[in-house]
Amino acid sequence: MRSILLSSLILTLCACGGSAGNQAAVDACLAEANSRLMGKTFEIDTEKLAASAVPADGGEGMMLLSTPIVFDRGLPSEFTQVFNCKVRKDAAGASVISLEFIWSMDDLDLDK
Repeated sequence: MRSILLSSLILTLCACGGSAGNQAAVDACLAEANSRLMGKTFEIDTEKLAASAVPADGGEGMMLLSTPIVFDRGLPSEFTQVFNCKVRKDAAGASVISLEFIWSMDDLDLDK
């Protein structure tokens, strides 16, 4: 299951030709998300992630990327969060400075 998800992510990344300038940042964010979320099923729209890239505070080469991340799509436990990834780009490539997962209060069942 995990290899199928990873393969589809790689194919999606290869198809993202329009955001080539942000591709190293997208790749770094996805690699870090895969590392941190090992064993969980999730989907990140790589095109939206690449298109969201904006300069971030903290100096030259810093970028902030953000997109929804969907966990357990199609299951009763499906939920969505906002995925924020801060990246530093330099001559050596892109490295992740921070990841942030933001819960929506709408997803919480507060009546229990």
